[in-house]
Amino acid sequence: MKIAIIGAGEVGFYLAQRLSLEKHDLVIIDNDPEKCAHAQEALDVSVIEGSASSQSVLKDAGLESADMLIAASGVDEINLIACMIASKMGVRRKIARVRNPDYYEKSSILKPEDLGVDLFIHPEEEVIEEITRLLMRASASEVIEFENGKVLVVGLKLDGQCPNLNKPLKEIGREEERRNIRVVAMLKGEKTIIPTGEDYFSKNDQIFVVAKREGLPHVLSLTGKTDQKLDKIMILGGGKIGRGLAAKLEEQIEVTLIESNKEKSVRIASQLRRTAVYQADGTEIDTLAREGLLNMDAFIAVTGDDENNILSCLLAKHLGIHKTIALVNKPTYLPLLPVIGIDSTVNVRLSTASAILRFIRRGAILSAATFHGIDAEAIEFEVMKSNKVTGKPIKDLGLPKGSLIAAVVRKEEVFIPHGRSSLELGDKVIVIALPKAISAIEKRFS
Repeated sequence: MKIAIIGAGEVGFYLAQRLSLEKHDLVIIDNDPEKCAHAQEALDVSVIEGSASSQSVLKDAGLESADMLIAASGVDEINLIACMIASKMGVRRKIARVRNPDYYEKSSILKPEDLGVDLFIHPEEEVIEEITRLLMRASASEVIEFENGKVLVVGLKLDGQCPNLNKPLKEIGREEERRNIRVVAMLKGEKTIIPTGEDYFSKNDQIFVVAKREGLPHVLSLTGKTDQKLDKIMILGGGKIGRGLAAKLEEQIEVTLIESNKEKSVRIASQLRRTAVYQADGTEIDTLAREGLLNMDAFIAVTGDDENNILSCLLAKHLGIHKTIALVNKPTYLPLLPVIGIDSTVNVRLSTASAILRFIRRGAILSAATFHGIDAEAIEFEVMKSNKVTGKPIKDLGLPKGSLIAAVVRKEEVFIPHGRSSLELGDKVIVIALPKAISAIEKRFS
């Protein structure tokens, strides 16, 4: 598929990096010479320097022959103009990354069809949804839901409390228990693996486990975790994410929001109904303690400063806060954070990219999700016709290396398949795959 990407920043670069592994024909357009040079050196893609709001630049990029436009620059208006031009050029699918709700709310005068947009991506709202899922599963570092929560992919960091350290996976739990959960990916150091029964748990491993919703307590017990209900949370940062998260949660739990800017904190206090809003510096531990940090069940740092978010979460963890979540946008930090003690991270780039990838992988693909800090993707397919994947034992399907079938939803039943299981027409299949295997997996199920 030929895909044009507007913007060589963090989101555009990450998408190009991910999609180039799947052998798509890609072109990146950006008006920043340094970003263009970096993309040219680091990626096997075409790069056009120029404004994406220019018709001549888009023509030079070959937009007229593109199958899809991903407008992911940091400027809403450039993204929308590019989509409008692409629509006139006959590009079939157009995605726009847009932050200003005036453009996408139902009350907007301009409708998506007026702007030529098939899908709006709202970066901050994607992050808010992700944080909410993490708070509902307090022991997890990451939670991805499929089939309205019937199937969970749960990320967990292993510590010294895990009772199954240094045991092969094939020996963990009873055989009957192993039929209801499966370890589908592991980050060991900086290497991502799709494990077999011979692999084992080590301290500081980041593991991802697929389970039925009712199987979550068992997953936690095998890893030495307990699920704790969160009644009180503190949010550091009154930007779009902090305000939006507080508004979403304040009717359910007790929320305290800390904002360093005095005028902004007063404005936020007038906008939120039940949230307690204070002006304070997030790195001043005495101030946070005075505002109630020691009584909190969770601390979420979502300021615009990665280092401030990391430091404040470490201070909160030092004081015994059960759950800490940091917004971290610099990709070089992500592999380090589980090691230094932060429970979960959220990342605008990954949340935005996951939403875009879900749209790209439509057809036989129902949904897709990426994971923080590891090179793997979860993809949900529907078996739409009898073909090479139906009627045979899974062990005989010859799935590409670096992939596995993690779960199957058959009508209302969810099961974790084994090598002798087979797939039927109408099954929904969740596959975990490394980037190198995704293209082959898509062809197998399409």
